[in-house]
Amino acid sequence: MQTVLSVSAHPDDASIFWGGTLLKHVDEGWSVKQVTVDDGRGSPHSFEMDAETLMATRAQELVWESMRLGVELEHLSIPGVKTTENRDRCHEELVRIILALRPARVVTHSLNDSHGTHVMVCKLTLRALVAAHEADPSYALPEVWQADGWEPVHFPDLRVDITRYMNNKMAAISQHSSQTFDTPYMMGAWGLCLYRAGMAASHDVTDPSTVFAEAFARIMPEDLVAVAAANDPEA
Repeated sequence: MQTVLSVSAHPDDASIFWGGTLLKHVDEGWSVKQVTVDDGRGSPHSFEMDAETLMATRAQELVWESMRLGVELEHLSIPGVKTTENRDRCHEELVRIILALRPARVVTHSLNDSHGTHVMVCKLTLRALVAAHEADPSYALPEVWQADGWEPVHFPDLRVDITRYMNNKMAAISQHSSQTFDTPYMMGAWGLCLYRAGMAASHDVTDPSTVFAEAFARIMPEDLVAVAAANDPEA
């Protein structure tokens, strides 16, 4: 059984940006591992919570999300990736996970994302993949699928039809009630998936049965070392 590794920055990112794609992989028989980096302490919320309560709430929401997606979860619960110490910890954890799982495909954020933490997590994921390959050259570098974020800012070379999985994707997003209470994440995700099905193509012919899609720009295995070197998280 092949493994796909999903690496997201925040507890709700995977369901919002590529949850349908994870559901499709599960349906097709892949083993899916979801790794979430951040502990959620800096998240916006509508309730009177201190940092510890918010972290516990977001961790539980993440568990509920993983159950909806049908994936195995590992929450690194790192307090952000702004410091060298936290980035080093994230790197070490990701290398450990990659060597254990040897994923054939990795799904994460885009280097062109507008959110700095999303970009940093992508950079750390790329560096960890190269480090894992260097530590064990028998592990072949995988394809990396960079997901579109809130803004469709790049030119995707892959769209995944998630029409049959859209309701389950929305159910997964809805588990993050501390975030969706007064922020329209669900409406935004719904609209963007409609857009990506109809318009986020490179002038290809859209299958009329594709109502909802998620969009990705792929990094191919032969390009991964160069792309990782050009996007050093410590540069």
